[in-house]
Amino acid sequence: MRYLNVLFCICIGMLLTSCVNVFSLADLQDKTYQYPQDINKAKSLIKEMGEAHAIHKWNELETYNVIFEDTFFGFLGKQANPFKEADMTFSLDYIPGTFNGQLEFLSGKDKGNIHGIQSWKTYQKIGDTYELKPDKVMTFWIPTYQYFIEFPARIQEATAVDYIGQKTVNDIRCEGVLASWNTVDKQKEIDQYIIWMDAESKRIVKIEYTVRDAYQFITGAASFTAYKEFDGILLPTVLPVESNLVKEGFMHSMQIKEFTRNKKRRSELEPLK
Repeated sequence: MRYLNVLFCICIGMLLTSCVNVFSLADLQDKTYQYPQDINKAKSLIKEMGEAHAIHKWNELETYNVIFEDTFFGFLGKQANPFKEADMTFSLDYIPGTFNGQLEFLSGKDKGNIHGIQSWKTYQKIGDTYELKPDKVMTFWIPTYQYFIEFPARIQEATAVDYIGQKTVNDIRCEGVLASWNTVDKQKEIDQYIIWMDAESKRIVKIEYTVRDAYQFITGAASFTAYKEFDGILLPTVLPVESNLVKEGFMHSMQIKEFTRNKKRRSELEPLK
């Protein structure tokens, strides 16, 4: 029922802001865009971005832990928030390069509860045991948080890319790359991304993306700000998130507070037989 309420409120919000066509499949391609522009340059830029973010350091990790905060804003932020409070703190543990991880609530009414996902099966830790528990919220959010954290490395896997030119983003001169899989055209089951990177440093300034796992008409954008190095791994520590559902301001803002290598063993994050 909550998901129906969320969808209803989202649709009302879209009608009020007149910013989204409910019946359209979101497409990040500009109306003037024609494929291809410069595929080789796009590939080169994504590689340089990976080097600027020292993504090779992820290969040195068995697991990692992040203390993570997420704060939701406004009416639509409240409706999109799957948690019991608007301002949440989590302990996130992941195996790099997979979608196996755990989320422990460090605040709110669910403080102390531990949820996990392994091979796309969700579970909850009850005492010393792990019980399978289908959970749409955790199926979406645990991998989503991981993908944002590892994004510079994970987007290297994109099989379709193209250069889309220069643009000033957050007062920084940037170069943009459109990235997806199989084709850069819109697809019902596969997301598109635009990576805006600093033309000089090649660090990510902002990413735009579709959200096919939620609703196919939704797009979002996250700025990568307040970079900090954690044992050689460069991470943005503040990621304010925009949405085409919100005319002004942010839907929510994510923050990385701490990063720890190998806090848990891999076997602890793969408890299911």
